[in-house]
Amino acid sequence: MDSVRMTWTWSGSQQVTNMWNAAYTRSGTTVTAVNAAHNGATAVGGSASFGFAGVPGGGGVPAVTCAAA
Repeated sequence: MDSVRMTWTWSGSQQVTNMWNAAYTRSGTTVTAVNAAHNGATAVGGSASFGFAGVPGGGGVPAVTCAAA
């Protein structure tokens, strides 16, 4: 696998303020995070992780979709 993309949609006014091990974009309430350059190539059965800090804004926990390429 050469890249990973994770997408979720906030149900309130939540915001990402900082992210590590990934880069993100936001369009409205939808956030898309893609792997960083150093963790894009992951072996079958391997793993990579990312994290972020944010601002709460109501709503619940979003469902996250993940796609590998």
